[in-house]
Amino acid sequence: MAAHQTKLNVLGNNIANVNTYGFKSSRVVFSDVLYQNLSTATGATATTGGTNASQLGYGTKVGSIDMMNTISSGASTGRALDVFIAGEGYLAVQPTAGANRYTRVGNLKFDAEGNLTDGAGSKVMGIPLDADGNPVLNPNGTLAVEELQAINVPPAELEKYTGITIGKSGEITGIRAGDPEFTQATGIGWLNGITLPVDSNYTGNVQLAVGEMVFIDPDPATTPEIAALTLAPTANVLGTLSLIKTGDAYSLAGGLTDKEGVELDNPAGSGNYGTATLSSTGILTFEKIPGLKIDTTKLIGDPAADPAGLELGVIDLDGYTSVVATVKNQGGVTEYLRTPQGTDIEFDPTTDSSVLLTSTTGGTLTLNVEPVSFDTIIQDLDTNPIEDTLIGKIEVGSDKPVTLGYLAIAKFANTDGLLQDGNGYFMESANSGIPIASKAGTNGTGGTQSANLEMSNVDLSQEFTDMIIAQRGFQANSRIITVSDSILEELINLKR
Repeated sequence: MAAHQTKLNVLGNNIANVNTYGFKSSRVVFSDVLYQNLSTATGATATTGGTNASQLGYGTKVGSIDMMNTISSGASTGRALDVFIAGEGYLAVQPTAGANRYTRVGNLKFDAEGNLTDGAGSKVMGIPLDADGNPVLNPNGTLAVEELQAINVPPAELEKYTGITIGKSGEITGIRAGDPEFTQATGIGWLNGITLPVDSNYTGNVQLAVGEMVFIDPDPATTPEIAALTLAPTANVLGTLSLIKTGDAYSLAGGLTDKEGVELDNPAGSGNYGTATLSSTGILTFEKIPGLKIDTTKLIGDPAADPAGLELGVIDLDGYTSVVATVKNQGGVTEYLRTPQGTDIEFDPTTDSSVLLTSTTGGTLTLNVEPVSFDTIIQDLDTNPIEDTLIGKIEVGSDKPVTLGYLAIAKFANTDGLLQDGNGYFMESANSGIPIASKAGTNGTGGTQSANLEMSNVDLSQEFTDMIIAQRGFQANSRIITVSDSILEELINLKR
């Protein structure tokens, strides 16, 4: 009866997990127990035949509880990071540091730290990658599980990928926008192209200026006002900035000129620099002075207090030959990349073929130039200046797949010897053998199928059939006790 009760317990556990992904059912194998020899076997003689032994058995016991490691079919989930191992093998995971577990339940995801984890939050272990994104394995295509690494993609990088999926060999790939590409404008013979960092976020037209750049030299008495000013180094304006406010209208005092000394206002001296536009955030711009912005929220003085206006500073030439590229970042903000401010460009046509430009935000852009032609431009700036010349356009390159990691599939010599540990996990035991990791689909392991999870291998009809048989067996054994009790009662009654 105890053996049948154990079988009913195992059947109950199987039925309870009929819808548990990756569950492996168990079976109970009965074996008979000790026998009492009532008579021994005898051999035949010349006058009599042989006789068989008479043995009395003492029932049954649980011989073993075997895990049924048959591979079930995959159920489509439509989720790219769900994975089914179509064959033998287990995913290696790490619930805690150093504690490996093995599972066939591949409901994977990336957490906020960029770790690939399973549904229980355990880190998924993968095969290390080389610089080219290829898995690093021994010559026979295997790897000890101790050499596996948790699969991690830095969150800042992970957010740049789309369409992350898992391939047949366990490769985790994502689609990332290609490296930025520069298309050179026609007629720029001295330029061989530009080099951008892979993580550059520059886009759109690239304007180039070579020569003396402008800067704001603040009046010492009004130095705090410099915080309200933004001036493009390539702006074509010189002179004293005095901001005037009449009612709600802003204007600038006259006297500003271009780099050639020609007054910008019309008529001369009127202070008419085109339409003044005040944005909702308080940024003031003037139509005829592109590159100049005044943040009215940062003004210290009151431009309406003096008819002559509030003096903000003096725009002057910095006195050095610089190279400045004007670009926009992906946020639409204009950035200026230039050679070091406050020094003349250092270019030697006998040794140099490129010019490095940097921005205040840390971005870089390298001009690849034809040395002699570019040196000629520098020498002829007085007669042939380069001012805001369109040299080309930066565009995002074509999308391309990138390998983010490789799942490791572990295989054991004796999978029936694994210990079940709950949560769909299995543990190595003394009789399972040492796990060996491989790429999916190699060394006897199954390939991986994305958007699928392995179903439970419980056969519900078979379980109910076995449950009925076990129930009847338990019932029949209980009848033996009842009959034995009746016989004992009859024996006792003989005395009466």
